[in-house]
Amino acid sequence: MLPDSQTSRLPDPQTPGLPDSPTSWSALADYLKAPAIHSVLLVTGRSSYTISGAEAAITPILHDKRVRHINDFETDPKAEDISRLVNTIKRDAPYELILAVGGGSVIDVAKLLKAFLGRATSARTTSEITTSATDLVNGYLDGSQPLQPADIPLVAIPTTAGSGSEATHFAVVYQDQVKHSIADQQLLPNLALIIPSLLASQPQAVAAASGMDALCQAIESYWSIHSTDESRSLAKEAIELAWNSLRQAVIEKEPKALAQLARASHLAGQAINITKTTAPHAVSYALTTFHGIAHGHAVGLLTPYFLKYNADVTEADCLDSRGAGWVKKSIQEILEMLRCQTTEQAATAIREWMQDLGLETNFKALGIQTEQDITQIVDNGFNPQRINNNPRRVTRETLYQVFR
Repeated sequence: MLPDSQTSRLPDPQTPGLPDSPTSWSALADYLKAPAIHSVLLVTGRSSYTISGAEAAITPILHDKRVRHINDFETDPKAEDISRLVNTIKRDAPYELILAVGGGSVIDVAKLLKAFLGRATSARTTSEITTSATDLVNGYLDGSQPLQPADIPLVAIPTTAGSGSEATHFAVVYQDQVKHSIADQQLLPNLALIIPSLLASQPQAVAAASGMDALCQAIESYWSIHSTDESRSLAKEAIELAWNSLRQAVIEKEPKALAQLARASHLAGQAINITKTTAPHAVSYALTTFHGIAHGHAVGLLTPYFLKYNADVTEADCLDSRGAGWVKKSIQEILEMLRCQTTEQAATAIREWMQDLGLETNFKALGIQTEQDITQIVDNGFNPQRINNNPRRVTRETLYQVFR
């Protein structure tokens, strides 16, 4: 059984590694002492911070700090939320630490604040005309403004097991219902504190979607065209841990299973920090944006299809420089991790797991019923940059087949 808590001081982004030795909440207190940190920008969920037990543990640690608590933003961060928050925060005295406590959206908001506070606060302290945060955010997204993250440490403490955002150098932000991914090595948290007991309070639907996100991210990382020996080692352990612990962690809240799923999520995050995600993630954002399907749920819906699709790769449509044989071997190894003989068995097993966890697996029942619905998803889910990380070439017609 893994300890109740463990920390990961994330190493140089070029050489990511496994978490350090297990520790506890004292790691956060120690981090605040050396060097002394007196002011903290605290970013949390609206209710999870209290319900998870994180507030009770963190409040004494921050009792002598100047703290600004931010939690007024939507799930799946919006550009307008980030602009509003940056415009407000830049008027404060500078902060010496950003502390993110919550799910993937919370940690992404903390990363986005770090990403845009750098230029916003530097403009505030010069005689130049201050560029509004809206101009900074929109300018970066349209390519007219550079990114200049604030030089401030970021500590991430996830209260869900799924996104792995505490172990990655990128964040997601939505603008006009279009998903953008912001990547910069400076957005990689300086410290990730993993405390499995925080996961026990999650509603089952949230826990189920988060758990599927962890499993599917690891699967995608394993078959990614950018996989390395290290990323595959991380992903393999994540797949096996998640597959063995999902039910007990999500439904029974069994402590050992929660610890295993928390580790799986963190390892999957480290793996995709190297490889990025592939087709299921690329398409999933349209399901979330237009049909309100939770992100991990959406990815889980798509992974069984692409597992079978990628297994049928040929040299003619293979995007992995190592060849179709390598891809087929990778898919076979994934099947072994899932303890399945064929891709059809594995696809069925994943769907059955989702159903057992309370996640709907029928597209029509989720509101994807008309040709117009499908076209909207294909138009918004066909992201060439993310799709082309997939080992087998994906076309628009491929996506139509998924939903038809």
